[in-house]
Amino acid sequence: MVCFHGSPYRLNPQGLAQHPFTGQIWEAEHGPKGGDEINLLHPGANYGWPIITYGRSYLGRQIGEGTSKAGMMQPLRYWVPSISPSGMTFYTGKKFPPWHGNLFLGALTGRALVRLELKGTQIVHEERLLEELDERIRDVRQGPDGHLYLLTDASNGALVRLDPIRTSRYITPPRSNHFVDASQTSTIPLRVQ
Repeated sequence: MVCFHGSPYRLNPQGLAQHPFTGQIWEAEHGPKGGDEINLLHPGANYGWPIITYGRSYLGRQIGEGTSKAGMMQPLRYWVPSISPSGMTFYTGKKFPPWHGNLFLGALTGRALVRLELKGTQIVHEERLLEELDERIRDVRQGPDGHLYLLTDASNGALVRLDPIRTSRYITPPRSNHFVDASQTSTIPLRVQ
């Protein structure tokens, strides 16, 4: 068994992506109640589970000794409460130039597309997109056309393409006859269908 963490019981990766410029492997994982994480994986590194975590047991009790300890890696980002991160990708396309190099991940309980702006390996800004859809986002990928594609997690789930507002079109049969305008929540005006 390959395990990047201190214990095989912690490893619950939901997203894994290789940075397009550095080749580094980034991982999104579910924590216990709270404590979902983004980690930069290093062979042999100890990520601390179950000694350190930002989450709590489902009964609300503390897990381990706290949130940090010498010799144990800290996550690049953690969420309390949980967002339940899912699939993730680095954006390298040309459709959304300000987002070039940003990390995108789906959020299941967070019901959003999460955009993380990076400077090196530091996450300097987080933006939650498409919350008004109220959909569990299972995966996000960049298509060869430079668009971002999302999969929703439902029995009637959809494949969704994000476009700048001026070029929106259907990808799957619509669930309604109207566009969802995400311009109120996004740094780039979007339409999804």
